[in-house]
Parts: sequence; structure tokens; C-alpha cells
Amino acid sequence: MLRLRLFKYRLEIHATVLLLALFVLDSGLPGAGVVAWVAAALLSIIIHELGHAVTVDMVGGEVEAITLYALGGLTSWRGPSRGWRRFVVAAAGSLSSIALALVLFALVKQNVFGEFADFVIETPWTVYLGNAVAAGDWAVFFLATFIWVSVVWGAINLLPIGGLDGSTMLAQVIDKVIPGRGDFHAATIGMAVAIGAGILLYQRGYTFAPIIFLVFAGSRLLQVLRQPPPPRPPG
Repeated sequence: MLRLRLFKYRLEIHATVLLLALFVLDSGLPGAGVVAWVAAALLSIIIHELGHAVTVDMVGGEVEAITLYALGGLTSWRGPSRGWRRFVVAAAGSLSSIALALVLFALVKQNVFGEFADFVIETPWTVYLGNAVAAGDWAVFFLATFIWVSVVWGAINLLPIGGLDGSTMLAQVIDKVIPGRGDFHAATIGMAVAIGAGILLYQRGYTFAPIIFLVFAGSRLLQVLRQPPPPRPPG
């Protein structure tokens, strides 16, 4: 594991980040395209985790480390374990990367990056990377990939699927209604959402994403089921 400093935070880069290349290795991209895609995805993940970390500081917590893995990142921190602070920290990651991507998209539409970028990036979720590859314009390719990954992956991460930030956010909301049961109900709902999303994606020809959703949700549900039950309220 590679350990660096990212501003004031300890950054750990796990060897599995190399697996990011698996998303595009079968796409026929040349080596420069694979490198640009992985770099854009990593930058998006870093922005996401910085959103968590900065928000932790704002709510009075203490960041221990930011770790980058193949399928995302993890910001480890000490501080309030439940309630609105946890909700805000969980939401801040995706909102940070999505906000930056939307700012960049607005600049694209103002032709700040040139007419070709405007042609390649139709919407934040509709990008024509093949046109950038054909033109050999790897700067536009990188920009389009960053915007797409930040918006699409950021939105997915807000889904209430176990292992994603949306599940953490849902748990805090449920805890307000059923104290001490937020994690269990969020994990159960997350499993149902993962199954539904997995079926929908599989019907559309996707195979990797449904597996990831089910692994994340199943792992979180098993983790919660192994936890001791919350103490009964007195009386």
C-alpha cells in the first residue's frame, strides 16, 4: 500500500486501484485511453473522499485516513457515530464530486474548453468518448470521463444499497424513527434495492454492476446481522 499526504490528510492507495482498468480493458481503448480513464476515475474518487474529509472537520470529527480501493474509497474518521452529522458526512462525498462535475459541464457549454469538448460532452451522463479517441484528444477524453464518472457514480453512491453512502444516510433517518434499528432496516432495504437494481441492469446487458451491488449489499447485511442487538429501552 502506497502512503502519501493529501493536503493535511493521510492518503493510502491500495494496490487494487489497478483493477479500475478492468472497466475499460475490453473496450478497445489504446494505452493512453486506459491511463486517462483510470486517472479521471481516481481523481473523481479523491474529490469524493475529500468531500467526506472536509465535512468531518466541519462537524467536529477527526479524519484518520483516506484510502483508495479499486471500486471507490473510504474516509476513516473518529467522531459522532450517529445522527445528522453522520448523515451530512455521508452525503458530502457524492455531492462534492457531482457539484464539481456540474461546474465543469457548465464551463464546457460556455466553450471554455473549446467547441470539440462541447461536441463530445452532450450532457453530464451522455459523453461520446469514441469521438475523443478518434481525434486523439486525450485532454477532452479525460474531462469527459471525469464528468461522467463523477455524476453517474456519484448518483449511484446515493442509492440506499449497503456499502454505499446512501445506505448510511438512510440508517440515520430510520434511527430517528426507530432508535437503534437504523442499520438493520437500512441494510435490509439496501438488499432489496440491490436485487431490484441488479435485475434491471442485467436485463439491459450489464453483468458486472449487478454483481457488485449484490456483494456490497449482502456483505453489509451480514455485518449488521452479526452485531449484537441494541439494548431494550427501560420500562
